[in-house]
Amino acid sequence: MKTAVLLCLVAVAAADQYARIVNYQSGIDEDGSYDAEYETTNGIKAKEDGISYPGNLPNTGNYVMSGTYSYTWEGKTYTVTWTADENGFHPEGDHLPDFSHTREHIGFVDDHL
Repeated sequence: MKTAVLLCLVAVAAADQYARIVNYQSGIDEDGSYDAEYETTNGIKAKEDGISYPGNLPNTGNYVMSGTYSYTWEGKTYTVTWTADENGFHPEGDHLPDFSHTREHIGFVDDHL
């Protein structure tokens, strides 16, 4: 999921071929948590943090992550606040539709496995 958010922001940055990263910081702690942030010369800013919860079997477990990113398009700044967990990616922003009722209709991922 982290990769998906990064790819979206890279696509926006690609619109400005001269944009450069002016700040990038990240870290991983001993408990499996991490944080990262960056900013570009064309005003894109992103911050996220998360933690890995290993499962009982190899290749199981999940990440719980949250973050925010913002960018400017045609003079207006758009901000997305998001969380991601075993039930998917959950973005929120004034410019995005409200999907908060979706779980009431389709349930949780585990309900369909």
